[in-house]
Amino acid sequence: MSRWRFPLPLDSHLALFAGQAVKLLWYANGPTVQIDVVSNTGGNQSDEEIFSALLQAMQAQSFTVLGKGGEVTAVPAPWRVWVKSTALPQPQHLLAAELARELWLLPSPEINDLDVAREALEARRATLHDDVREALAYWLLGSTHPLGGRPDLQKSWRRDTDEVLVRRSPDWTSRRRPPEPLLAAAQRLLEELTRRRSIPVTLASYDELADSLGAPTPPLPIAFRQAIWWEAGYQLAARGLHREAGVATDRYRDACKELQELLPGLDEGDIPGFGVSVGQRAYYKGDFGLALKAYQKEWQFDSERHRSRLRRLIANVFTDLGALTAARRLAEQALSDQQIAGDPEAYKTLGRCGEIALRAGNLERAADFYQRSQAAQEELYGAVGVSGQTAVYRGHVALLAGRLDEAADRYVDAHTADARKDTRLNAYALMGEAALALRRQDHAEVITCLDRLESSDEMSINGDSLPRAVVTLAAVVAGAPRDKGLAAINGLLKDNYMAETLALLPLVYRQVGMASKALNRIADTLRQWDKALVAVPELMGERVDGDPTPQALLTVIAEVRKRDSWLALTPLTSRIFPASLITMVKSAT
Repeated sequence: MSRWRFPLPLDSHLALFAGQAVKLLWYANGPTVQIDVVSNTGGNQSDEEIFSALLQAMQAQSFTVLGKGGEVTAVPAPWRVWVKSTALPQPQHLLAAELARELWLLPSPEINDLDVAREALEARRATLHDDVREALAYWLLGSTHPLGGRPDLQKSWRRDTDEVLVRRSPDWTSRRRPPEPLLAAAQRLLEELTRRRSIPVTLASYDELADSLGAPTPPLPIAFRQAIWWEAGYQLAARGLHREAGVATDRYRDACKELQELLPGLDEGDIPGFGVSVGQRAYYKGDFGLALKAYQKEWQFDSERHRSRLRRLIANVFTDLGALTAARRLAEQALSDQQIAGDPEAYKTLGRCGEIALRAGNLERAADFYQRSQAAQEELYGAVGVSGQTAVYRGHVALLAGRLDEAADRYVDAHTADARKDTRLNAYALMGEAALALRRQDHAEVITCLDRLESSDEMSINGDSLPRAVVTLAAVVAGAPRDKGLAAINGLLKDNYMAETLALLPLVYRQVGMASKALNRIADTLRQWDKALVAVPELMGERVDGDPTPQALLTVIAEVRKRDSWLALTPLTSRIFPASLITMVKSAT
């Protein structure tokens, strides 16, 4: 409930003081608003009082607003007899002012002056009906306040938006078929986002969704586009289609900015996931400092119930920065929270725990996490609905543990799983096969893997520079031209794979001095990353010796240069994944 301020003219009505009035600053408590669905719609009367026009715009979208409580503060004697009843704000004016705040239509959520609220709404009179439609669309998806008007909506609507947009359930269903156009479009949006979690998706499939949703009642609300591109960025990144995910994330951020311009009362921190989108985009570009900054900001805004996934995302960054102890703590805490809450995405956190254990050299523990992740996915999607990603990692664990036949079987499983959904090559599975062939000293097969890579579509699943570089450098070890290895190293540096590049440099530079330029570039970036870790002490916790952090890698680089020998890398080589798949083979031979 808000307290609204307004000027109250006092008039004594005495002939002696005729024409004289005193303005008193007075207050009224606004009612608590409840937005309901209604079947009837109102017209567009642009010449009416602006507060009434706002309520009319709600009715035009098949919504209404009710108020509970709210009243003008009593005027004490003797002044109450000097107050004209027409000078007091009407209950519907207070209700409309509260509604304007609820729908983020006021320039600031801190506004509590009734006249300022009236002027702000008057300034957008020409677009008021369109603005209310946009605000309602965001309210339907982004608010936590209940939607009423029918028994089937009072509790279920917020439960459903939470299930689809927050928990990201892959199997949510609903028989609701609302006749109201905006609510019907929102319902279909939830259904289509859910359906696309169980089928192969591309950027084009989300373009088609945006077009189809906007067709019946154009234009498609900004909030709906926001939800579509958030989901697209999340899903495409999960499939390893990082370029397409980047496009989707940029569109999501554009929608957020557009929404903030339209709804000035909407603060950046009020948009769930905005910081996550910024952080994920930065993470996949290798800008770990920006990623941590964005996640930290989201952490400050976010509620505790949403922090389990945020912990996993931060753990992702810490893992790539080599801060394995901090990553393990966050990931395991996230996993515990998700399992208690029944979060359907707990399998992703199990996978993150598996990679942390893998990098730490605890292969038995890694295998257990990946097996549990696989089982959780099969429970969610069915055995034939699971992608090959987890099978790839199980193959990597088996390869590093020396179980070569098992590794080969896992990579076959991965290709088989992916082929059910997509004909494109999984570069991470091919990376494992190249490393396996190198381990078996089957150099011809390693070269064959490189040939398969070079003849594949650049948009192959997980087709970023890291797995492509590992395949290429395995082939260099097997006799492929050194120039191919140099190009792979340059690709890794361009994409900010600094630790991985450091571990792989000896495969193309026999002498430390030959890699001086690359070492300088790596060291400069590592120093930036170290500052990024220092800047988040509440997330990082205490540093642990033995973790391959930027600070530890800088120490190793100094030692490599001092000794003029790559042997100084050896203590950390096994902890820099996936370079370890081939560097460990090279060191063994």
